[in-house]
Amino acid sequence: MPDKKIRFSYDPSKTPEELVKALKLIQEDFPIDSNSDGIPVDFSIKGAGPAFSYSKGKAKVSGATKTQVLRALSQLRGYAILGDIPAKFSEKAQFDTLGLMLDSSRNAVSRVDTVKLFLRKMALMGMNVLMLYTEETYEVPGHPHIGYMRGRFTQKELKQLDDYAFELGVEMFPCIQALAHLGQMLRWPEFYDVTDTSEILLVDEPKTYELVEDMIREACKPFRSKRVHIGMDEAHGLGTGRFKALNGEQSTFDIMNRHLGKVVDICDKLGIKPMIWSDMYFRIGSKTHDYYDMESVIPEDVAKSIPENVQLVYWDYYHDNKEFYLEWIDRHRNMGKEPIFAPGLWSWSLFWPSMNITQRNTNPGMLACKEKGVKEALTTAWGDDANEVDLVGILPGLQQFADQGYNDDVDDEMLKRGFAGTTGECVKPWLAAGEIDKIDFSPV
Repeated sequence: MPDKKIRFSYDPSKTPEELVKALKLIQEDFPIDSNSDGIPVDFSIKGAGPAFSYSKGKAKVSGATKTQVLRALSQLRGYAILGDIPAKFSEKAQFDTLGLMLDSSRNAVSRVDTVKLFLRKMALMGMNVLMLYTEETYEVPGHPHIGYMRGRFTQKELKQLDDYAFELGVEMFPCIQALAHLGQMLRWPEFYDVTDTSEILLVDEPKTYELVEDMIREACKPFRSKRVHIGMDEAHGLGTGRFKALNGEQSTFDIMNRHLGKVVDICDKLGIKPMIWSDMYFRIGSKTHDYYDMESVIPEDVAKSIPENVQLVYWDYYHDNKEFYLEWIDRHRNMGKEPIFAPGLWSWSLFWPSMNITQRNTNPGMLACKEKGVKEALTTAWGDDANEVDLVGILPGLQQFADQGYNDDVDDEMLKRGFAGTTGECVKPWLAAGEIDKIDFSPV
């Protein structure tokens, strides 16, 4: 069992002010303060990655960023808990962006305190980006039915979270929808004029772009970041509802790119850089509408017409071989785009996140990214089918994802040490909880 008596201390007068602020935040559930008699730690922001040295009961902890410093501190604690602190420890950041997307749309908008918990744990893992997936569960003044009766975040709450994240060295920006996945919003009569199908906005309708501009502007307002994820995924049936009745049948590629261009113009006007999920381009190019169809063909003119300043996020939760990921990274680059990789923490349609599937599919994807030099990765914690899962259960998978971001590869011992350092807990019971979803259908 982890030794929870281990504590750390620091001298605020000798610690960079920005780190003092971060240390005061993690004190809520990490054993460090300026008055304890724990292991003395000297902190500095320098060097090329998380590192610490330990000698005669004292430690020096450093990193190139706040989150790297906090990761080094967490690793120090992990070694201390396991009873063997090395004289020196160092890692190298393999990615510029190492983030989490936390689903707050599927009948379970996270409480502010819960998001703060994740921010603290992420910072201690060395992660530096958090997106809250809010299809329409955020406040948009002038549109009372956006997020109505859905527990939406207020702008004040999001501003509070952004301030909190900033002190920890974590960038937050919104992850919304500007085309599909908007069924909860479009059911209200006031949005009839901007509805194509029950889930999809009506492309080319001027009122649609007035609404989208309001949504993007207000979603981004609470955050310092100038980035936004505008969705655009799984727009099944695009152009087949009211759009077809008004405009006739048109190429789905053309409809998609035309809409994207108009939304990107809005982002340009607001001074915001957008990213989208990439699946629709691959699906449209597939005869079976499959994202991962090896026979999918994206015409060169379509790829060239994708706005230059849009990033493509390649989500993939399903493949267990590195070769597939290598191929799909190349396909994104063949479209003229440097992909952001988005694996999954397998938190959906379960009672407890599946670490087995997460490990099986995330590890080869992250190895492929490192081989190909992909520099941004954002793992996802979805809550499909009303969030039956306890999202806090993603922490072991999140730890392993973060460990992949600082090492050539990972192993069970690294997970055990890292999880103990981040949480003070033994990882085994957390992994055992996943057995609840393994059903034995053998006869009695």
